Amino acid sequence: MKLIFIYGPPAAGKLTVATELAAITGYKLVDNHKATDFLEEVFPRSDARLHPWRSKLGRKIRIDLVEAAAEADINLIITFAPLSAGMFDFMRDIIQSVSRSNGKPCLVQLLPSQEVLKTRVLSENRRGVKIDTVERWHELTDNNEGAFATFPDMEHLVLNNSTLTQQQAAQAIVDYYRL
Repeated sequence: MKLIFIYGPPAAGKLTVATELAAITGYKLVDNHKATDFLEEVFPRSDARLHPWRSKLGRKIRIDLVEAAAEADINLIITFAPLSAGMFDFMRDIIQSVSRSNGKPCLVQLLPSQEVLKTRVLSENRRGVKIDTVERWHELTDNNEGAFATFPDMEHLVLNNSTLTQQQAAQAIVDYYRL
């Protein structure tokens, strides 16, 4: 089993590249938002006191899902925006859950320029997404070093996809990890 774990700041193109990568490789794609959005029915984002429970459950669901896929030998692609405290701990837990089942974690950081990110936030395909204004993007990324930080524990692909098409970015992942 291989897990392609694509991370990066909001509007980096994670889901766009992941969708293209799934089409090329046949790997299953987990839409990070769809995997946990249902939690908002019980633990709405508008109630800050419920954040710890929503966060804990979202983390557990993702880790359990990845671990089950590893045990079942299902190649998987998942995306993640590192915007909360403990983000690298979450990534370590994901890596451990894959490794326990002899799976191979393949990390990819998408890191386009901030100018490109701000342009992408306003693109038509982001309408209705949680982060679809430059102001909201700044709220989440300003004073949040983690949004742009590179995971330090293992060597992996860091891809500036500012000028790459989704096809070129996906192909770069295929080539780097020999998928």
